[in-house]
Amino acid sequence: MKSLTYIIGGLFFVLVLIEKSLGFSQANIKQSFSTESFRNIGSGNSLFEKNQKSPRANDPLTSNEWEDDLAWEEEALEDPILIGEEKKKIKNQDDGFSIPEISLPEDSFPGGGKKIQDKSGYLSIYFLKFYGQGKNSQSQLVKVSREFQGGDPIHFLVKKLLEGPSPEEKSKGILNSLPKKLKFDPNYRLEDGILHLSFSKDLEWGGSPEILKDRIDQICYSLIGNYGIKGLNVYVERTRLRSLGGDGMALPEILVKNPRKIILF
Repeated sequence: MKSLTYIIGGLFFVLVLIEKSLGFSQANIKQSFSTESFRNIGSGNSLFEKNQKSPRANDPLTSNEWEDDLAWEEEALEDPILIGEEKKKIKNQDDGFSIPEISLPEDSFPGGGKKIQDKSGYLSIYFLKFYGQGKNSQSQLVKVSREFQGGDPIHFLVKKLLEGPSPEEKSKGILNSLPKKLKFDPNYRLEDGILHLSFSKDLEWGGSPEILKDRIDQICYSLIGNYGIKGLNVYVERTRLRSLGGDGMALPEILVKNPRKIILF
């Protein structure tokens, strides 16, 4: 009996030590498990009960938040015209940068100038001769001479070009890429080394791109290098020629001799 008493006393002593080590006290136990707490057991959480008591508390239609949102939208849309005007003002602000206007050179024929005069002699003009067959055929310039009796050498050279090769030259395969109907305006102008010449519309008609190039080369080689002529400006019906053919092959601002092989006849 005494041993049983000792065992029960020892267990009680151990329980007291455990209680003190864990920080439990009679006051804390009473505070944690108050009467109100026991009343709430089984009736749900207190925060849940508050939400249940006011189910429309978060409803935007029962609060003033949606009125604040509408007020903000009304302020943003209060004066849309002024917003548009502000954008126009920004666009119209001068940023100090402007695109300069570019004016093209005058394309009209400048008119006739002073005529060139020279004494008699021999002058060179250029025709064509083709070498090869089919797609491998290539044209080359052929240099021939004509006897000049004196007078205006520009008129003489252009006239002889339009006449074409002599019968003897034709027998050697020499051809002319310039059309027979091509006409030349005698009112040329030589200014600052540039010779201004005007032809009829036949200059740019009836030929492939290669033939059109040959026509320009024949004219350039026959005139440039003589009488201070450094380059050409060619006109068609007194309007500046800036491209040739249906493909619109662009021409340089000043026509000069295109590097080519020359055959002497």
